[in-house]
Amino acid sequence: MAMEVWRYEYCKDIGFGTYKCYVYLKPFWKSVHKLIGIDKCLVPEIKYLWSLGIITTASCCGHGKIEPTICVEEEYIDKMKELGYKVYRNPCRPNDEDCFIAKTKKGGGLYGS
Repeated sequence: MAMEVWRYEYCKDIGFGTYKCYVYLKPFWKSVHKLIGIDKCLVPEIKYLWSLGIITTASCCGHGKIEPTICVEEEYIDKMKELGYKVYRNPCRPNDEDCFIAKTKKGGGLYGS
C-alpha cells in the first residue's frame, strides 16, 4: 500500500512536558482511557498504524530535538518490523524492543520518505 505524504511543523518549538501540541484521539480498542493525547505531527502516522490494527502505548514527536518514537503492545513488535520500523534503543530499557523510531521526521516533515 502506497503511503500518503504528510508535512507537519506543529511541535518543533514546543518544550517537553508542556503538552501544548497535543490532540486527543479516541482509541479503536477497549482502553481505560477514553481519549489518548498524541503530538499533532504524529497524528497521521498513529492513525495509519491504528488503521492496521496496531495498538500504540506511547509516542513522542521529539519536538525537533530528539528522534520521534512510537511504542506498541508487545504483540505488534513483529508487525512494526515488517513495516520497516527500526527499534529505538532506550538506554533505560536496553533489552526491550517495543519502541520504534517514527517515520515522521524530527520536528515534522515527511512521513514514509
